[in-house]
Amino acid sequence: MSAETSTITLTVDGKEVQVEKGTMLIEACKKAGSKVPHFCYHKDLSVAGNCRMCSVEVEKARGMPISCATPVANGMVVRTDTEQVKAHRAAILEFLLINHPIDCPICDQAGECKLQSYYMAHDRQDSRLDVDKVQYQKRMEVGPRVVLDQDRCVECTRCIRFCDEVPKTGELRMVNRGDRVAIATFPGTPLDNDYSVNVVDICPVGALTARDFRFQVRAWFLQEAETICGGCARGCNVGMDYGWHPVVKDYDGKAYRVRPRWNPEVNKSWMCDFGREEYRKVNEKRILETTVGESTVKLQDGVEQAAAALKQASHALVIGSLSDTIEEMHALTRLGAETLQGAEVIAVPTTPDGTDDDVLLRADKHANRMGARWARILAERGELAARLEGLDAVLIHQADILAMDEDGTLRQALQKIPVRVMVFANSCKTTEDATHLLPGCSIIEKDGHQANFDGRLQRLFKGRHMPVLDGAAENLAVISGLSGGLLPDDAHAVFDDAIRSIPELADLAWASAGRHGVMPGSRAKGATV
Repeated sequence: MSAETSTITLTVDGKEVQVEKGTMLIEACKKAGSKVPHFCYHKDLSVAGNCRMCSVEVEKARGMPISCATPVANGMVVRTDTEQVKAHRAAILEFLLINHPIDCPICDQAGECKLQSYYMAHDRQDSRLDVDKVQYQKRMEVGPRVVLDQDRCVECTRCIRFCDEVPKTGELRMVNRGDRVAIATFPGTPLDNDYSVNVVDICPVGALTARDFRFQVRAWFLQEAETICGGCARGCNVGMDYGWHPVVKDYDGKAYRVRPRWNPEVNKSWMCDFGREEYRKVNEKRILETTVGESTVKLQDGVEQAAAALKQASHALVIGSLSDTIEEMHALTRLGAETLQGAEVIAVPTTPDGTDDDVLLRADKHANRMGARWARILAERGELAARLEGLDAVLIHQADILAMDEDGTLRQALQKIPVRVMVFANSCKTTEDATHLLPGCSIIEKDGHQANFDGRLQRLFKGRHMPVLDGAAENLAVISGLSGGLLPDDAHAVFDDAIRSIPELADLAWASAGRHGVMPGSRAKGATV
């Protein structure tokens, strides 16, 4: 098909815009900069067309077509802000609010609610209802992770379509008719699939809420760090919400939830429920004190003492994690080669494989195994015990190598090594045997890159207001300290150095991955997104 026939030109609010043939009008309006309010439409789900909120005026068309179900056509003239459109939106909102509880002050969705936002933008009418509202069920535990307040639902059916179309488990349905219609599950069929919390993300109001997050913190106390889920090799793009407020400091530095971040090439708008637990690694079992032997010391002193002990070793080994960033892997490689007398650097699996599914889950539970392969440090776990024999020093970076040490063989080998320097953000079985324990940072406290199982290079963005927690430091800063300052401690500088020694990165630059990632070889060096 030629370019002429695959591109449609139309006019939206006086602005000419070109889109691909088959695009729905709501997306064309968005591209033109005219945001059309909507409840039921979702770009990664089938079209329902039942909320009618997205109606617009189209020249020469009868009535007011819904933009979510209207394909674009050449020469279309669309208006989204006429008096008729505004009156239509106000009428729709009045209908939706007739039986709504208006409990915004105690609703968990306050601050993120489309109904709330649209009312302020398009309605602002006093209620004309003079009879009692229909009563619905409250606080229904429809599944182990999701709570339903039926009275807040606007019947957009996003949650139903998600269960039918993505995990294909179909737990949710509409029940009853008329003004008593509601979302519910079949008796004995709870909402318990591996992707259930996605219905909370896509719910435009406060009807579906996550049990784990419910009533923990208000939305306006949260900031988002755009990062990568560390739960498996899929590398889902996610946003991890953490507490920060310029005045109210009670929530600062604590992570509260993980939500999917849209990437059409990796996870679209979804993520699994297991990945939702990743925020706990920011909060739980954090190591915020530096210890040398039995003594607690300042971080800088601990790094200097650890560096001195490592440099005195004649036979050392560096063990990285398969969930480290590529920058951390490269910095460890240089540390071993240039500072530790050519010490070998390896990364081994620390978590057993799970199972794949047809949606997102990957059996490999390590976020950056591909990056370790590119850095030439990937090793087999079965070889680890032999590699530990005869060492006089080991540096372990974020790798819980004793997590699968069922018979104690690795622990015995590890304990024979006189110098055991460890850089970890969270305490674990391995950190119990450290002679020098140096606090590192969590995933939202650092920048860098990882490569998923497909070989897509993706960026991790440090939270804009997220400082490294007191007592800890960014991992690259610790590695730089162990080198005596010979290595850079900035992720950008380390990546620029890595592209000169890792062939898979040769055609890339720091900005190449953008926010959706890049396949090596597909983008010219220096290109940006």
